Amino acid sequence: MEKTKGVVRVFPFLAVSTNTYHGFSLSDALSGIAGAGFHFVELACVKGWTNHFDLEGYSQEELRDLKKMLDGLGLQVISLSAHSDLASPEGVRYLEKALRFAPVVGARVVNTGTVESERDVEILRRHLEMLVRTAEEVGVQIGLEIHGDFFRSGRVALEFIRDFRSPFIGINYDTGNAIFYGDTRPEEDITFCFPWIVHMHLKDKRGGYKVWNFPALGKGEIDFRKILGLLPEEKRSIPLSVEIEFEGKFDHPKEFVDEAVRESFVYLLKLQESFENP
Repeated sequence: MEKTKGVVRVFPFLAVSTNTYHGFSLSDALSGIAGAGFHFVELACVKGWTNHFDLEGYSQEELRDLKKMLDGLGLQVISLSAHSDLASPEGVRYLEKALRFAPVVGARVVNTGTVESERDVEILRRHLEMLVRTAEEVGVQIGLEIHGDFFRSGRVALEFIRDFRSPFIGINYDTGNAIFYGDTRPEEDITFCFPWIVHMHLKDKRGGYKVWNFPALGKGEIDFRKILGLLPEEKRSIPLSVEIEFEGKFDHPKEFVDEAVRESFVYLLKLQESFENP
């Protein structure tokens, strides 16, 4: 499809998080993502939230079905969303499972939250030192998401993450969360931590701090041209995953979600064309 080729030239790993289809089946999510023109997905495997594939209880038959579904729609998994509380042993074990599962489906990055309180930062650091060794063993990067009141901005993330000095751990920069949690503009904030970014959530935003309103790309207030313009300038090829969480209500019909995903694809296509023809 010509539209897809246009995007891939500058954004070679352009995906949609299946979390966008919270409340829908994986089949619904993948059909909507493929139908919009995308070729990559971020598979949401978040216990208690959007768990589109059970990392703890899947069978080989379910794994074969997943791969068959992806192949049939021309989709590839580029990343996993396996958010867990890394202050707890259970959260650490879950992320380790996700890291070991990632190569099975071809994912390059496993994204996760961190901790909710700064009092748990040293616990987080110790746990991540162990998890980085697993990441190095399996050849998959850990993406710590800009999410929550601790890991709330690129500035804060940079101060924490640069001490690890490993290419297997970095930042999953969420553009909408930088405003929601960090009360900071992502267009400026991202410049502080850009070299440490291994994955991005392209999430648009209306309203300010703690306002839950994440529409289709191009329908909010974030300047994605400024943000994504950093990629060709720095010659970075990182997975970019569209995530749409609407107004915190997840009772929209599938057609509504499909249209938001399609609108996001069209927006990115136009942005691509503006880079090619400045």
